[in-house]
Amino acid sequence: MTSDKKKPSAKKKSPEKKKNNDKKSKKGSKSGAISSSLAKICFAIAVSDLLHALYFTIQTMILLIHKFSMFAMLALLGVIFWVIIVVMLIVGLWKRMAGLVRFWLIFSLAGFITDVLFLLWGIATSITVDWDRLQEFSIVFLGIFIESTCIYLVHRYYQTMGEKHKEKRILCPCTGNNDQKKSKKKHGKK
Repeated sequence: MTSDKKKPSAKKKSPEKKKNNDKKSKKGSKSGAISSSLAKICFAIAVSDLLHALYFTIQTMILLIHKFSMFAMLALLGVIFWVIIVVMLIVGLWKRMAGLVRFWLIFSLAGFITDVLFLLWGIATSITVDWDRLQEFSIVFLGIFIESTCIYLVHRYYQTMGEKHKEKRILCPCTGNNDQKKSKKKHGKK
């Protein structure tokens, strides 16, 4: 009688399950590659923004040295704040701290809205349309396009940082996340 019983055999993956696992691993590797290239792009954006901010810092200091004015002093304080925000972005990208990246996104969105408002004001107050103004407005349009692209790319990377942080919280019980305990309390103790 005991010989009639079959030993449980090791489960073999069906071809469908194997294909699904392959698709998931390919999708994971694609998203990992996109995330790493997006990280490099964001670092390039941060470095170019830092260079831009430092250039304006030098220009503001030169203006302040040539002629001291309250306007130049406020501009210097604003540029120093800009440099601090960009350094926070670089640290946030390097240490994968989403909060620091969020500060840069808010600051850049405020700057983007200000640029658009200045452009609209310039167009509305323009009495004549000449080649110089058209060239000036096209440069401003190009700047706004580049700025919006940079904000979009950093925001996409910020979203991936948030998704990875959520996965880490769910998978790692050492983060102090008591999701399982909370769900047991909601459904009643067993």
